[in-house]
Amino acid sequence: MTVPPAERTRSMPVDAEAVFEVITDLEDLSSWLPAGVEVDCYGAHLVRLWVGGEVVERRIAVDWESLGVTWGDPHSPTYTGAVRVLRVAPGRSAVTVRLTGSAGLPPSRLDDWLVRALDELALVAGVHAGPRGAGGRGAHRRTGPDAPRRPLEVMLDR
Repeated sequence: MTVPPAERTRSMPVDAEAVFEVITDLEDLSSWLPAGVEVDCYGAHLVRLWVGGEVVERRIAVDWESLGVTWGDPHSPTYTGAVRVLRVAPGRSAVTVRLTGSAGLPPSRLDDWLVRALDELALVAGVHAGPRGAGGRGAHRRTGPDAPRRPLEVMLDR
């Protein structure tokens, strides 16, 4: 059974790099994901999702240069998705999430989940970035092979 995806985009008053840092920080996921959803990175390019009573495993790919994360694949009919952070201007970004939920999940419920998650992400990223969306922990993050490594980066390289 194919589950229809939901897609949402939200503008954020925070630098794109600061938002992406929150998205890729496993220790911070629970601060913006809705209650009842947990994620654990447990191997090279693999995540385990606990959603309600279900446990699913998905491959994950992170594109550090274009600020994108994808999980699952076309052969996974549920719990697949992608998130992309767009650089809009200094101190401004936009986040687009495309997500499939579980079979039988009403599309309106999945859409509500996305709205709540993006609202919380904007709050958490804003707190981490500091005033006006810049100057905080994500504003001066270097990218590339010589950049400091965060937990998700290290776990994905196992």
